[in-house]
Amino acid sequence: MLALLISVLAALVSLGSLILAYASSRRAHMPVLQFMWESGQGGGEPRWSLVNVGTGPATNIVVAQAVRTGLTRGADRERWFNPVLIPSIPAGGKLALTWLGGTMGLNCGLGASYTDVERYFYTTKCGDDVSMFFVGLHLPRWPLLTLRGRKAVKTWWGVEDLSGPQWSAVAEGAARRRWWLLPRFGVCRRLGGWADPVRSYVPS
Repeated sequence: MLALLISVLAALVSLGSLILAYASSRRAHMPVLQFMWESGQGGGEPRWSLVNVGTGPATNIVVAQAVRTGLTRGADRERWFNPVLIPSIPAGGKLALTWLGGTMGLNCGLGASYTDVERYFYTTKCGDDVSMFFVGLHLPRWPLLTLRGRKAVKTWWGVEDLSGPQWSAVAEGAARRRWWLLPRFGVCRRLGGWADPVRSYVPS
């Protein structure tokens, strides 16, 4: 009996060590993006920027706007629009969001979904001068590639301003979470390459 108990304890210790090692590995390359307003007092133009304050590069970054964001997990009761795909941002890097213009008060919320080097999703939401970071995808899942002959997400170098009509607006009903995932992981926890494309995207 004692030998069995020792074996069980040893197995639990080994399992705990594996979990801690995995969590440490994830944190070692976890990107964390933050929206930053630069007033231009140093002589530059006022603008919004996205800064990576995490420990790893952020890839597959999509920046979008919302009429209003509750800064909560998931996309419930939120309407997101104007998704823009931007280049990867390394740890400590920064990218100017020039298409948002030089006005601090956009009268809308901002959001960014992105992945790490292992293609796990993360989300940052910003509204009313408050920013929240979440593990998982908590914005709509727009198709990044062409779907049925059209692209829902514009590329950053092709967006000059927001003076035209909105594009790719998605309401609450378009966000479908996988049934086997906990709610904290949002719509989808991991993007497995392009083997898991969006097939049910319908803009509102």
